[in-house]
Amino acid sequence: MQNELIKLGVDLAQGKVKHYSSDEANSTLRQAFLDLMEVSDNGKIDRKTFRRHKTEVFEILEVILEEVVNESIENQFSDLAEYRNLKWGDANEFIVPDNELFRVAIVSDGNGNIRRQRLRDGEEFMVSLDTYAVKIYEEFHRFLAGRMDWVAMINKVAQSYLLDLNQKIYDALYSAYGKYNSTYHKTLAGLNSTQMEDELVQLAMHIEAVTGEKVAVYGSKMALRKFAPSAISENMKDARNKIGFYGEIAGIELRELKQSHRFGTDEFSIDNNFILMLPQNADRMIKIVNEGEAIIQETEGGKHADMSLEYLIAQRFGVGVICSKVFGFIKLQ
Repeated sequence: MQNELIKLGVDLAQGKVKHYSSDEANSTLRQAFLDLMEVSDNGKIDRKTFRRHKTEVFEILEVILEEVVNESIENQFSDLAEYRNLKWGDANEFIVPDNELFRVAIVSDGNGNIRRQRLRDGEEFMVSLDTYAVKIYEEFHRFLAGRMDWVAMINKVAQSYLLDLNQKIYDALYSAYGKYNSTYHKTLAGLNSTQMEDELVQLAMHIEAVTGEKVAVYGSKMALRKFAPSAISENMKDARNKIGFYGEIAGIELRELKQSHRFGTDEFSIDNNFILMLPQNADRMIKIVNEGEAIIQETEGGKHADMSLEYLIAQRFGVGVICSKVFGFIKLQ
């Protein structure tokens, strides 16, 4: 019963059950909870019934919320970040592969007297974790009347976590600008489209020479629109009109980072004057860690003068950026 209810909750929250409207989805989830709590045919939850079963209810909601948040993070940041969902107490360790090659020496026949080079293990590091919480409340009579929208609540909490992680990731990336010399982190101004394309190709060649990997360019739609190939066909113009920018320049793929607003403002989260160039290997420079399960704590109705229900929803997350990895930054002016 619990597993079926969890799957239903996740599917409804992610919009995978297409034949339900929003009201029907919430009603379906609520009815499943009513069945779990063995509520009578009148469909009303009284205070005693909820008190007897609330542990089961919140255990299910915690799992639903955790799965929705985890899947949303993986879907949104899969191109940029390595995501780990750890159990409590699991080792929070990452190993950065050592990409330095060996120097090859010319020796005379029979001469083995050359400098030895040690095959080093990669650098180990941990991502610092913090607990992030959201506190929401609902009027108790609305809960009893079945007017509390659990699906909307789960989606809103998940999107709130995503927005916060978005901002932390991009702020960490921008703070990494200048960690390499001007070969990899550069500022461009006053260049025509051919010169911009040449700069893009040259940066890609430098990164590929070090990493041995193909690269891709990431940026907001507005930032990517500032680049154009030197030769443009009608088909390329049509494709640009559909997505807002040229999807490929000189064999280099351009990928859009979904823009968002900083919380409570109309300021964009992603700087429209920055692009990022990353090698396309499995070892991403950005690390996202979630430790443990989601936690939902309730303040029982009656403890507040207005009889409202209050819920604290918490998860532990951490974001790290490996500045020792070779990556490209272009600041546009």
